[in-house]
Amino acid sequence: MSRYLFIPLVLVLSLGTCALGIWKGSFVAGAADAYGYVSEADLIAHGSLRVDQQFVRTLPWPFADWSFAPAGYRPALERGFIVPTYPAGVPILMALFQRAGGRHAVFYVVPLLGALCVFMTSVLGAAVHGRLTGLMAALLLAASPSFMTELMAPASDVAATAWWTVALVLTVRGGSLGALGAGAAVSAAVLTRPNLAPIAVMLGGFWIWRVVRGAGEGRSVLWQLALFAGAAVPGCLAVAAVNQYLYGSPFRFGYEPVDVLYQLANAGPNLDRYPRWLVQTETPFILLGLVAPFVAWGRRQRSTHFAVDRVVLLLSVAAVVWLSYLFYLPFGRDEWTYLRFLLPAYPPLLVLSVAVTIEALGFAIAQDRARTATAVVVCVALAGWLARTALERGALMARLVERRYVDVGRYIDVTLPSNGVFIAGVHAGSIRYYSGRLTLNYDRLQPRWLDDAVAELRSRGLHPFIAVEADEERLFRERFAEMNVLGRLDWPPAAERREPIPVRIYDPADRERMQRGERIETGTIPLVRRW
Repeated sequence: MSRYLFIPLVLVLSLGTCALGIWKGSFVAGAADAYGYVSEADLIAHGSLRVDQQFVRTLPWPFADWSFAPAGYRPALERGFIVPTYPAGVPILMALFQRAGGRHAVFYVVPLLGALCVFMTSVLGAAVHGRLTGLMAALLLAASPSFMTELMAPASDVAATAWWTVALVLTVRGGSLGALGAGAAVSAAVLTRPNLAPIAVMLGGFWIWRVVRGAGEGRSVLWQLALFAGAAVPGCLAVAAVNQYLYGSPFRFGYEPVDVLYQLANAGPNLDRYPRWLVQTETPFILLGLVAPFVAWGRRQRSTHFAVDRVVLLLSVAAVVWLSYLFYLPFGRDEWTYLRFLLPAYPPLLVLSVAVTIEALGFAIAQDRARTATAVVVCVALAGWLARTALERGALMARLVERRYVDVGRYIDVTLPSNGVFIAGVHAGSIRYYSGRLTLNYDRLQPRWLDDAVAELRSRGLHPFIAVEADEERLFRERFAEMNVLGRLDWPPAAERREPIPVRIYDPADRERMQRGERIETGTIPLVRRW
């Protein structure tokens, strides 16, 4: 494929990816991940990584500091503060955008990184096998249900994929600038998702392999290896410094301890789920890359372009990603969207799968143009199927579904008293972000304490409310109703948002008024058309 055709097509595909992310992205600090990253960016933009909550030190119920930590946060080492649990890579980028363009600008980070990821996938394919391979792999990535779904969310999955793909491309291309850039990309990737740091070892091993096999001057390659390592180390040191500051140890993260997250027993459930989800959403095509080393080995006498060492590097990167989650704590739901953890493996796997397809067509079709046309038809048809699957699985519904967080938060900000404290679950973070009100995370409140917690908050001059989605109400009652009258939620809500996902705000004071015979009117939470 001519570079004069390749470059414009890749640019159109990359810019189209960015435009789609901006057009259909949620742009909402919603549930745990989105709120966690966006609110952490807000903290960094204001020069802090801690939220002051000194009042929790005098509250009577157990683990009060935990109960006032929304999902994505945990109590700090010093009592009276909470700190974020998510890695700082994406929030740092978001904070830069916020300082430059305001609070809303944070939501442009993921679409831009999505465009970078698609572009670098095309470059990776071109470097490993050819421009046609690069273009088709980039198209398949852009159409992937997992990639398209995560493109709409202000989280770290697309960012981690982008940085590791950049590092992989620059490692394959080599040179002093490539080594320096690859190391810098590793730093950004480790800051974004530290558990994938072993990928850096695979990349460093590739530079060492160049020294061993005598590619170029030995001293020059050693210098490149030093540049790579020197640029990769700062990201690792930054992660260690942040961990020390927030959690008291360079090796402690905001999540559960390593021995809790990673166990051999987790391999069984994960082996059942991840391969099945992958084949269901990506088709078995993505697994063709596993035979790429044999294809490259068979071609080694005819061409050095599809080199075995590059193929092994790509597969080793994908293998590290898989192994990083093979023993990881399985999630309770059998939900395909957890494939987002494996996204950094998609670019190398797609590049190798397209390369194997083109090589296989080479045996069946002798004519170059016919072979190219067939490869394009196969990949475009597959991309169409992937895109349709993404649409059917709701990839472009994020803004419509997630807007409820904005609606509820803005309603509280404008309508409800400024001394309100909201007992909530999934809305515990978004209410803080959009209304500035305090929230108590009921998932972290012991079951017998609901009534007493409400009474205690009232005694301090605060006005407690309960904010739950329709699906949460059953769980809320199961948790609290046996030991708390307020846990029954047996009075009309003060306000309700009905479509598409109902959210209700209950005022415990209304229950008392209802018992006195007063009529309780339920207000309507309006839909926010723009935010």
